[in-house]
Amino acid sequence: MTTTRPYPTLAVGRFDLSGTRDDHVRRMSGAPARTDARAHPIFAFVGALGGLPLPIKDLSTSLGLDFDAGPVLARCRIAVARPLLVDRVYTVTPQIDRIERKPSRRYGHADHLHLEIALDDDTPFTTIALHIIFPAEEAAT
Repeated sequence: MTTTRPYPTLAVGRFDLSGTRDDHVRRMSGAPARTDARAHPIFAFVGALGGLPLPIKDLSTSLGLDFDAGPVLARCRIAVARPLLVDRVYTVTPQIDRIERKPSRRYGHADHLHLEIALDDDTPFTTIALHIIFPAEEAAT
């Protein structure tokens, strides 16, 4: 059963993508050194989650989802309109696409959160679309 719209409006956050942060990620991952202002592509994901105004656990709990039950990331799709650039501050805009409670062979029931998080600075850079499955105790009433 899909929850009814409208979903709550989520607060907007920000992510400061410094050159130092990018250099650190590149060293940790063994990626080549940056040769221009383009940041490592992993920052589409890191910036989206790191720039949320609430930790993902608190966001999930605020939506009535049981984070402590051990959610599973079922899918992550990353869309890049433009490469992220270092030494910029990005606006992080989360939006709930939908939440569904479904029967689950593994958990009995599960809540499926479809969440999009965009990074921009008045023009789009990246968007991630997450599908997260949360075990649920019982069927929705």
